[in-house]
Amino acid sequence: MLKKGDLIRFLPVGRLATLLRDEYSARFIDAEDEEMIAHGMGEYAGTYGTAIDVCFVDTMQPAFKLKVTRYNVEVLSSGS
Repeated sequence: MLKKGDLIRFLPVGRLATLLRDEYSARFIDAEDEEMIAHGMGEYAGTYGTAIDVCFVDTMQPAFKLKVTRYNVEVLSSGS
């Protein structure tokens, strides 16, 4: 489990980041889901998964609700 303060490498972009909070569950919406919502089926739209909020080390820019799997994040240092 990823924890606040962990230093990670976000593999899709190869950048270092620090977690701003513990990982959490979130609902992710894509273009198909937007169409379902527009046609009154919003309760069926989206997929749930693990998300993280990070601050990228090189630019100090925060990024929120990034979808995370065990394949796209490498933990370099634990913050706890």
